[in-house]
Amino acid sequence: MTTTERIRIGSPRTTYVSLWIVAALGFTGLLLLGRQLAAVGVFALAALAAVAYQRVGDVRFDERDDEVLRTAGANTIGTVGIASAVVFPSLVVANALGYYEWTPFMAGVGVTIAAIYLLWLGTLLVARANR
Repeated sequence: MTTTERIRIGSPRTTYVSLWIVAALGFTGLLLLGRQLAAVGVFALAALAAVAYQRVGDVRFDERDDEVLRTAGANTIGTVGIASAVVFPSLVVANALGYYEWTPFMAGVGVTIAAIYLLWLGTLLVARANR
């Protein structure tokens, strides 16, 4: 694909990405509606369809796609990191001053973000060791 070429609607790549979008939006929407089991079911079906389609649908990605995904991943982890570095210490201070009470949900978010960064640190160390 040249830089002047556009991604065609209905192309294998568009179909593949669309299946993942359906999985993510279906999961999120059903969770917001309180339908946890349906959310997991929709995600599992759409994800399975995406993986199966990738195997049989001639889905091809090139080095430009790899670079876009690498950039998006770096931007995402950076944004979550900066936001967490501001939000969580602020919540700790607000809690210490009696202005905020930790909820189980926010505690879960905090633990999840910490786990993501521990995973990132581990993959960073492995990547450096393999160079």
